[in-house]
Amino acid sequence: MFKTAIFIIISLICSSTFIPVSGLSDLIPGLEEYSAITPDLSLSSLIVSDNVFTNTDLTGSVIVANTGPVPATNVETTFVLIKNGSTSSIVYWLPEKTTHEMQPGLKGKVPFQFLVPEGIREGEYTVEATITSDEYDLFVADNTISSEHPVRIHESGRWKGEHPNLVVSIDNIDRHIVAPGSPLAITYTVRNLNDHSAGTYHIGFFLTQDNTLSSRDILFRDITSFSVNGLMNEEHTSLDLLPENIPDGEYYLVAVIDYTGMIPEVDESDNFFISNKSILVSSTEKPNLNEIVSQVTGLLYLKTNKYRQYKGLNELNLDSFLSSIADAHTVDMIKRNYFSHYTPEGLDPKGRADIAGYESSKKMDDGTIRSGIAENIIRIAAGYNIGKTYSGFVDPTLPEEIADIIMIEWINSPEHNKNLINPEIEKIGIGTRFDGEFFYATQNFF
Repeated sequence: MFKTAIFIIISLICSSTFIPVSGLSDLIPGLEEYSAITPDLSLSSLIVSDNVFTNTDLTGSVIVANTGPVPATNVETTFVLIKNGSTSSIVYWLPEKTTHEMQPGLKGKVPFQFLVPEGIREGEYTVEATITSDEYDLFVADNTISSEHPVRIHESGRWKGEHPNLVVSIDNIDRHIVAPGSPLAITYTVRNLNDHSAGTYHIGFFLTQDNTLSSRDILFRDITSFSVNGLMNEEHTSLDLLPENIPDGEYYLVAVIDYTGMIPEVDESDNFFISNKSILVSSTEKPNLNEIVSQVTGLLYLKTNKYRQYKGLNELNLDSFLSSIADAHTVDMIKRNYFSHYTPEGLDPKGRADIAGYESSKKMDDGTIRSGIAENIIRIAAGYNIGKTYSGFVDPTLPEEIADIIMIEWINSPEHNKNLINPEIEKIGIGTRFDGEFFYATQNFF
């Protein structure tokens, strides 16, 4: 029997599918893009404690409801602290509350508690929350709510560290029109206007359709920096995927330095920068994912044979029957949400081939019987990945890059590599799919 090999590269990106409809589009412009049967999420009665000290928990509750006729999936409630000043508002983002699914008719009080960072200055703050899901919400007026009363934040003790003055600027955005789920590169500069130093902070890049910061803004990229140096002036480039479920429209990119409020600063009113170059999000720009997956499949076949040729081995014939078996396993893993050589019922590659009617035994020249199906599988996310061999960004629009990364992982994994360079195999079947988050590939060998 041949050996099987398994490897996983995992990263999360949200996706969704919108169903075109007709009907209400005459009353509501743009509605034809969305389903008329949608969830209807709402927030009410946002209550928070009256007083809280830094380095302690801010507690409260909010009533969450879905009054629509269908479930809402991947529900996120984003919380921010807003301090209104004489010149501009200062906004700090708190952690999100997430729920995998909210059934129709569900309504309940959701408690929460968030640690107030030590860097937040004392004063009165409003807590604002916005609820969203993967589905389009037809009525969004009640998706955002502010606390009924402000919360007074007190400094828990005198800050013993230094007070830098951080600013950030967006220097370049690589494209004006971009599709949901596609990569967007930005160049930005971080500066400290004085000679004070500090520790870890976060830079948040948000997409907004207006010029104000709020919980409605979409977090595009979170970047962690581990130190602040005096008078630093650093240029960086960042690359990430736009959210898959972002609605079409014109957006502005906002950079907010220390957006979680970890570092006390001399001046926090200049911590955000709004780019004057807009980004047009358009679903019509989305690449043909079926064509990309088909190209990845073909490239995996060509690259496998090129690798075997380099090793002085025979080329493999692409077997359409074996490919259908490999593809069926790939589809089954996605459909039933597992990742294994064994199905939930316990079928291994040979068992699946036997059920399909594929002859998986062969008499060799020396009289021995070769039996079984060897298998390589992989799951690799679009976007950033951390793997055994490759750690970095996977662009879902570049099929050759995807195929190269898959081959690099297989070749550098001993169990996978044994299958790739087995001198006894003659045929290969390949099944590749993309589920909106991950590229899956199955190779079957005989």
